[in-house]
Amino acid sequence: MMGHQLVVIGGGYGGMYLLRTLLDNLPGDVEVTLVDRLPKSPLKTEFYSISAGTMALKDVTIPFPEHPQLRLVYDEVLSVDQARKQVVVREKDAIPYDTLVVGLGCVDRFHGLPGAEQYAYGLQSLKRAQATGHEILTLDAHRSVVLMGAGLTGIELAAELRESRPDLAITVVDRNERVLKGFSEKIQVYVEGWLKRHDVQILHGIQTKAIHPQVIEHEGGEIPFDRLVWTAGIKASPIVSALGTDHDSIGRVVVDEWQCLPTDPSIYVIGDCAASEHPPSAQLAEFQGEYVAQTLLARWHDAEPTDRQYQNKGALGSLGKAAGFGSVKGVELSGKIPRLLKSGVLWNYKKHVEQ
Repeated sequence: MMGHQLVVIGGGYGGMYLLRTLLDNLPGDVEVTLVDRLPKSPLKTEFYSISAGTMALKDVTIPFPEHPQLRLVYDEVLSVDQARKQVVVREKDAIPYDTLVVGLGCVDRFHGLPGAEQYAYGLQSLKRAQATGHEILTLDAHRSVVLMGAGLTGIELAAELRESRPDLAITVVDRNERVLKGFSEKIQVYVEGWLKRHDVQILHGIQTKAIHPQVIEHEGGEIPFDRLVWTAGIKASPIVSALGTDHDSIGRVVVDEWQCLPTDPSIYVIGDCAASEHPPSAQLAEFQGEYVAQTLLARWHDAEPTDRQYQNKGALGSLGKAAGFGSVKGVELSGKIPRLLKSGVLWNYKKHVEQ
């Protein structure tokens, strides 16, 4: 007789933390299947460096764990059939589950802007980040790159591009009056000053109407570009839109205190697919992956799961290889120290999940 079938779809930050927590304590009758399109786990927070050409593919992926009760399936998830309790994939037979964990991440959110999806490059998958990098890095000298959105990804990409392609005209376009919405004014001022000193143009208060080939149309005129990169918002993977439950404004699934679907106790949702009062982040996905693993282990051992509350440790960003910004446990930082700390966070993550 087959054991309990746990299927995990998505091998990002949340999925990796879930597996690492589970595999060392897995009951003998539980079989785990991980489904992912890629043969390695992607470090999505570093995709901007692939597009800027400052890191290699091997630096932004890590191997999936090995375990006798873990099966790896490399395929694209097409849908979740809740009635039959199976995951439908593109190339192989449907995968049955008793318990399903959904961690499929996010895609670009274009806000219904005409031409955005057609003419903008993006970073929300490794394949797209590589394609974006190819388009930017093979541009002729002194061409223009416009980044749509002044959030963390847009700022980090702009700074890294300034180092890898000093000849390019780099412009950040944003609808807000300051970069990095959600960060403190002190950090915003520091980052904007750094960008201006490094010849990155910032255009605030731009209300875009449409994207055309090589032109952004906005209420005050037009902004030409040779390449446009979208960093102006995300939404949950479209796969979760068909799950029979409520969703928030960006398509994330509304879950209970255990990250479980209120309408289907066999399905858990983590990371950018799960609605939360906290903004999407790798840190949040890691917490949720570990939390769901601990919840499952408790239930499989007929114990009461322990309710845990997420505590945001802060956020860090890079400005090229030598500077950074952010806050750690309420302490605001700028300059070399936060850049070193960010590198340390990445190193610690790799060490944790590769043990």
